[in-house]
Amino acid sequence: MKGIHKLKKGWFNDMSQEWQPDGTVIITLSQRGEGKVYQFCVENLYQKKEKVLWEKVTNTGGK
Repeated sequence: MKGIHKLKKGWFNDMSQEWQPDGTVIITLSQRGEGKVYQFCVENLYQKKEKVLWEKVTNTGGK
């Protein structure tokens, strides 16, 4: 599953947002018991021209 879909569905327990000077936001999501961390950069978050610029999924090894 893509991180942006997890964000919009609310399927996460922890979230951090790092707003960048160019207006993009780097979002980090995790869900207890899943063993993955989703990190992605979004331009125009929640707008018509929303675009995910990059995404990284890291396995944490925990389940």
